[in-house]
Amino acid sequence: MYRIETTDPITGRPLKDLVDMPYVIENDNEDNVVIYFESEYNRDLYLQNPAQHRLEHNVKRRS
Repeated sequence: MYRIETTDPITGRPLKDLVDMPYVIENDNEDNVVIYFESEYNRDLYLQNPAQHRLEHNVKRRS
């Protein structure tokens, strides 16, 4: 399953036009999330320390 995060975790701004925007795919055993960024710089900041930039919408739901 893939989820798409359209809020840049660095700036907190929602992104409307995702065409040509930088992104990262985070994987774990149960879920995959595609995270879009406003810029390559923001993506690089996120990749340096993802735990520092928590996703507000990335809440795991277990049944």
